[in-house]
Amino acid sequence: MNPIDHANLARLDLNLLVAFDALMREQHVTRAAQRIGIGQPAMSHHLGRLRALLGDELFTRSTTGITPTPQARALAESVREALARIQSVLVAHRPFDPATEERHFRVGISDGLEIALIPPFLSLVEHEAPGVTVALSPLSEAQGPGLLDDGALDLLVGPPLDHAPHHKLRQFCAGGYLCVFDPEHVQVEGSLPLRDFLALPHVRVSRRADASDAVDDALAKMRLRRRVAVQTAHSLSVPHLIKGTRLLGVLPRRAALASARGFGLAVSPPPIPLVANSIVMRWHASRDADAAHRWLREAMFRAAALSGEEGLAPRPPPARRSRQKVAMGFTGEPVPPSTARGATVNRKS
Repeated sequence: MNPIDHANLARLDLNLLVAFDALMREQHVTRAAQRIGIGQPAMSHHLGRLRALLGDELFTRSTTGITPTPQARALAESVREALARIQSVLVAHRPFDPATEERHFRVGISDGLEIALIPPFLSLVEHEAPGVTVALSPLSEAQGPGLLDDGALDLLVGPPLDHAPHHKLRQFCAGGYLCVFDPEHVQVEGSLPLRDFLALPHVRVSRRADASDAVDDALAKMRLRRRVAVQTAHSLSVPHLIKGTRLLGVLPRRAALASARGFGLAVSPPPIPLVANSIVMRWHASRDADAAHRWLREAMFRAAALSGEEGLAPRPPPARRSRQKVAMGFTGEPVPPSTARGATVNRKS
């Protein structure tokens, strides 16, 4: 490590680096000023001092705000890393009392995990940390890691995707899937058999370009296919679509249990092998020593334990025995039964 030139560093105002990072993030003088809580004239003054210090314009005017120069772009990552290190050192030993302090967290999470994990998490917040608030954002596999780096997110919750060396991971609940259905319209004794699984109309949740999902992948290996009556990109829609119909959904285990509890639905293990992805929390290494962030991670971990405590949602005894029989063709593909929801509905996000 190079020796520290204290005399030169004493001339540097740390606020200038903070201002530079805000300008790089917002690329707009007024929004950058608002980001760090100063007025627009003060931010313009900081920019003038930065230009004199570094001997470069750093930012030029554009139709939408300001555009960083090549030198500013070259400096951006180093300045951001330096500020993250300083922040981690300063907060490493700062205590956090959840009962009295206020803190706002931003979490990226899928909608299925949101309905399963966030209610028990909010219950913990209510009892332990009334000053804590949280903003939830849809999980973006492509943009999520960059949002952690930019400080736009404090935590990502989802499958274990590729991650950078400066990201921390903690696995905190197992995956798995369950079938979800309305027991008033689909009466099953014991586990759902493959015959009925194939013949019942399905709600499919997919964000893939080809509209397939893990269920389709597993069925393709068995040279089987199902009848998809409704397709959506949102797990939250599934219980609303299933209630009062003969539709069948396949959801990650925790989302399925939460849907069953909230809508009076029943669940059953799928009759086909489905790959069960683990769920992890991911955060930037600079937040690792932050006592408040540690509380967030532990609270989320406990919420996951609470959401997984229940076993399969109980299935009430059949209310009527006149269910429509599911017919199968000789080819192994289902013969579509007549239902009120015969039309296919595609929902795009």
